[in-house]
Parts: sequence; C-alpha cells; structure tokens
Amino acid sequence: MIFRLKNAPEGFEGPAAELLEERGYRLDASGREETSGNAQLFRNAKLSGNAKLSGNAEAAVELCVSLTEEKKVSVAYTAESGDGTPAAAVLAACGRAFLFRALMRLVRELEKRGTGESFQVEEKVWLDRNGVMLDCSRNSVLTVERIRWYIRLEASLGMNTLMLYTEDTYEVPEYPYFGAYRGRYSASELRELSEYADRFGIEMIPCIQALAHLKNALRWEAMRGMQDTDDILMAGGEEVYRFLEACIRRATEPFLTKRVHLGMDEAWSLGLGNYLHKNGYHPKTEIMADHLERVAEICRRLGLKPMIWSDMYLRMSSKDNDYYDIPLDSDLSGAVKPPEDVTLVYWDYYHTDENFYRQYLRMHRQLSDQVIFAGGGWVWNGLSPNLKGAKDTTEPAMRAVKKAGIREAVCTMWQDDGAETPMGAGLTSIVRFAEHGFAEEVSEKALKEEFEFLTGASWEGFELLGEFDRPSGSAFYDNPSKYLLYQDALIGLFDGQIKGWNTGAYYEGLKGRLLKELEARPDAGDYARSILSLYVRLADALSVKAPLGEALYSAYEKKDMAELRRLAQEEIPLAMEKIRAYRDGREALWKEESRIFGFEVFDIRIGGLLARLETAKKRVEAFVSGDEERLPELEEKRLPFRPVQEGEEHTLCACNSWKMIVSASPV
Repeated sequence: MIFRLKNAPEGFEGPAAELLEERGYRLDASGREETSGNAQLFRNAKLSGNAKLSGNAEAAVELCVSLTEEKKVSVAYTAESGDGTPAAAVLAACGRAFLFRALMRLVRELEKRGTGESFQVEEKVWLDRNGVMLDCSRNSVLTVERIRWYIRLEASLGMNTLMLYTEDTYEVPEYPYFGAYRGRYSASELRELSEYADRFGIEMIPCIQALAHLKNALRWEAMRGMQDTDDILMAGGEEVYRFLEACIRRATEPFLTKRVHLGMDEAWSLGLGNYLHKNGYHPKTEIMADHLERVAEICRRLGLKPMIWSDMYLRMSSKDNDYYDIPLDSDLSGAVKPPEDVTLVYWDYYHTDENFYRQYLRMHRQLSDQVIFAGGGWVWNGLSPNLKGAKDTTEPAMRAVKKAGIREAVCTMWQDDGAETPMGAGLTSIVRFAEHGFAEEVSEKALKEEFEFLTGASWEGFELLGEFDRPSGSAFYDNPSKYLLYQDALIGLFDGQIKGWNTGAYYEGLKGRLLKELEARPDAGDYARSILSLYVRLADALSVKAPLGEALYSAYEKKDMAELRRLAQEEIPLAMEKIRAYRDGREALWKEESRIFGFEVFDIRIGGLLARLETAKKRVEAFVSGDEERLPELEEKRLPFRPVQEGEEHTLCACNSWKMIVSASPV
C-alpha cells in the first residue's frame, strides 16, 4: 500500500514516512513541489513485510493533511469509486503530534475495515499537552535508540511531551564525578533526541533534581561540603548554587524547549543535617522558599521556565508534614506559594477516589495558576508492573483532570529499587494514559484495539504481567513475586506471610497462560515478545523457588530425611536452573532497553540468590548425612513480615526493598 501525500504542513513527510515504514507501507510525496530527504529515503525503501492491508501492494491512498485551530483530531476516508477516482483521506488536527495520531488511526481503521469502505473518525482533544516521563536514574538508563522508539510510540498515540528523568545521568563537565560510571547521556545525544522528538511534534523536557534525590551524586568525596543529608543539598551554600547553575545549564542546553523540571520533591530531612549544625534550626518553609527563589533566579538568567513537584508546598500546610493528609475542604489561598513563574506538578498515583483528585487540583490552583498533573504507569512495584493499580488510579485521576480543565498531564514511569521491572512492561499504562487525552471516558475495547495495533501483542497477554502480585489475599501495594524470588530459602523472612497459598501452582498456571498468549501472537513486535518471554521465565522460576522455603521448613520440622534429600538434590538445583534462565532473559531485555551500566546491581542480586541456594543445598545435605547436627535457620519460628489481624482479608504484604528482603541483618 502506498500513501501519496498531496499536501501537508512542513516537516510532516519524514516522520510520517518513518511511521508508515515500520508498518510495511510507503509514503510517496512525489506529487508535492518539494520533498524532504527523509521522505525520499522511505519512499524508495522496500516493504518490511509487516503490512496488513491485503490487495495490490501498489494500491494508493491520496493524503491531504492540515493543521487546524479547532481542538480535535479528525480522519475522513473516501474509498475508491467505480469511476476510477482514487481512494483519499483527509487528516486534520490542532498539533503536529496529533496529526501523526490521525495518520496511524487512518492506518488502523484501514487494516481493520479494508480499503473498500468509507469512514470518518473524530476525537476531541482534552489535553493540549500529554506525555510520558521515563525514569533514567534508577540504574536503567535507556539507550538512545530505545528512546527514539518511545518517541515514535508517543507520536502514534498523539502524545506530545517527553521527560527524561535524570538525577545525575547527564554530563556536567565542571563536575566529572557527577554521573560517573552510571551511563550518563552526553550533550550531543540529548540534542539528537530533542531534535528527533521535535520532528514528531514532541517537546522533550529535561527533568532533573535541584534539592533532594541526589544521593548518587553526593556520595563522592569530590562533592564534600554540599550535603545537608546524604541525598539533600545544603541550601544556602554558595558552592551549591554554583553547582546547580552548572547542572541547570548543562541539562538544558541540548534541548530545544525552555521548560525544565527541577524536581525538589520529598526533601524529608531538609535543614536537619549539616544545615542544622551550621545554621541552627530554621523552618522548612523558610529554607524551601529561599532555596527555590535562588534556583528560580538562575532559571530567569538562563531564560528558562521552571517547574517543580508540588509536594513540598503541600507539606507546608500539613500538621504532620505529609502530602496527602490535608483535609479535602482546606483553603490554601493564604498558604506559602511558589514564585509566580514556577509551575507546580501535582503527582499522585495512589488514590482511587475521583473527588480526592478534584479537591487536590483545586488546592493546587490556589497555590499557582500553572498546574500540571502527573499520574503513574506503576512499573516500580517490584519485578512486575502493578497494572491494576495503574488502571484504578489513572481512571479517576484523568476524569478529575479533564473536569477541572487542566490541560497538561504526564504519565510517570518510575523504576524504584533498581529497575527490575523493564520499562516496556508498562506499555498498557502508557496507552491508557494517552487515550485519556482524546476521550471523556476511555473504553477497554478502544485500549485493546490501540495497543494491539501498535505492538502486535495481545492486550490480555500484557495485562497478565500485572497478575504476578495479584493472588487472593493481596492488596494494592503487595508485591509477593519480588520477595518470593529473593528471600533466603533457609531463613524465609516472608514464609509466614504466605501460609495457605499454593505459590507453586499459582505461578505454574500463570506461566501457562502467558505461554498461550505468546504463542497466539507470533507476529508481535520483537520488543513485546521479549517482554512476554521474560515473564514466562519469571513465572517458571517462581513456580519452583516460591514454595521452596515452606517445603524445607516443613520437612525439617517433621525430620523427613527423604524429603529433605529430594529438596536438596532436585528442587534446589531446578530452582537455580530456572533462575539462571530468568537472569539471562533479563540481561537480554536490559540490553534491548538500556545501557549496560546498572545491570551489575541486578547481577549481584541474582548472584547472591544463587550463592545462597548453593549454600542451602550444602547445608541440607550435610544435615541429612549427619555432618550437621541441626539447622538453626529452619528452627526459627516463621513470623509474618506484616502481622495479619484476626478476620483481616488482606493476608500478604508489600516490600520493594531488596535489602529488607534478603536478610534481617544489615546489608
């Protein structure tokens, strides 16, 4: 199939050709007076073989594309008539990225309906700006090519902002230890990405930290004297503001936008470390206000438009310095406010009540005329994404955002505790968030169609990734897959939490369901298949490792030597084999997504797990043979990690800290 471009806004051809080429179609712009080099390149490219439109490969659709002022995205397709008039499509939208959404919606409808049926599609634009924030600071620093992939995905969805969260993963030449050995981006790489995104109508925005969350940067001796606490800068220190000016300058220079996200969230201990010893006690409100004014002045000198996370300003109105405990009927019009030229970003991925979001948006607007909402894709809960949590929070949040007239939102994709969940495991969350920019209410059917069109994978298959932590007895934050993988088989810190749950059968069943979905979609994209394949391996590993601790404890308690020997000689080696297979799959997917820096942490964790299983094997065998009189680890009473109250339905728990999972001793 050829799409013949008759007219379009400047710069549309190259990116459109790239999106079409990925699906196996061609763009022909020869009918225009001028064609870009990119359009020519893709016009002459061979079809990739992924095209789903049947019929003559040289059949053509004439494309007329235009930008409009009206807040909508429209597609009008007229099928080829009997008198020889060619098929034609008219695409119109109020932004460049929205035009690419219109283009891909045209292709999607043609693949679904065929080319012989005329149709019209129109969507209202509810958000002027809607995008994704990709966390590139928690060990996984996405490769330039993978970010380019996400840029194309965003354009296909009609998303038009992209934040890269980089605490210390960008270059600041004046401070060579900043981001050292962490896979930081060079200025030229960030410039390349910013320009690439701009071609698709996507604003790339640097997202850094200018107060807290700087533990990795402040660990170095070379940064001595700039720490208040181990992760918070010493507000008021002149060297700190020289450092911050260098950071802000270097972080923003490669980007085309003037907007910059300065972070400044979760500074729990602000003014209570070295600052307290040097300056005495000062209220956080005072320290925060003075510090933000200094940083805002740096931005003014550099011609930048800063934004910050809003929680520190909400905490000022909380009696317990919390973020979400302010009474919903509070009036914050008289509270401490940020400078007028600083935008507040309200982050919230925890509430399922629409009214909560509505009232917090109201309070934010009392603090600032400039408010952005940040929801969450929930890829930070452990080894697998919390997709139910993403859905249950995104739906009420985005309804409230649209009713409040907020015109900008971003889906955050945090990677807490080491990026063990691959970024791509949250693709359904991104699609859900994107669709809220074009519908008052989003249907699950529409999400399924959009997701499967863009990835080739099954929506149901990807939603299964959220089932690793959703057995009976689980609640919102629970993540049993992580602690059941990493907990020590002999010590079993979490075995007291899972009594009555047949973990082996649960994960064996989940593995079978994932395999079925994977095998049903052999034409799914490589990225999607890699993600699903990884989770088949994780389910396989958990089907043996998860029940191992309980089995050892029970056999030892009964002094069942035959069972202990079988566990040591069969089950432990089998668990190790399957864990190695999972580790190899995670390494392969890590290389697909990210730079190699940071993977060493995952390697160390899996290596430690395998070493402890080897030790468990030797110790159990020694006990069975009589070389060890007893195994004290298996005599320790199995206490629940989180005590369960009588009659409580919530029987599991949450723990997303590897250090807390692997031992009760300091790590």
